[in-house]
Amino acid sequence: MTVNREQWLHHVEEVVRSRHYTWLPSGLGGESVDVAMTFLLTDILHICKLTDTQFEDVLTSAKRQFEAEELKKQVEAIKPN
Repeated sequence: MTVNREQWLHHVEEVVRSRHYTWLPSGLGGESVDVAMTFLLTDILHICKLTDTQFEDVLTSAKRQFEAEELKKQVEAIKPN
């Protein structure tokens, strides 16, 4: 599927700033989650290219943050009230 990316970077910046990622579990624009995630990763790769950012560095940072958030959830789940 080809996506028109005219004004795309500006739109992505608006979405990121608005923190509207809550709709991802439902699918992006009515798409299934796997298709929505593919679109999202494709957009991230385009952003990396446009901003001369290394995707691997972004992915490493994201994995680190994900692991920290998951650990925090586990610790909070076993804390006594």
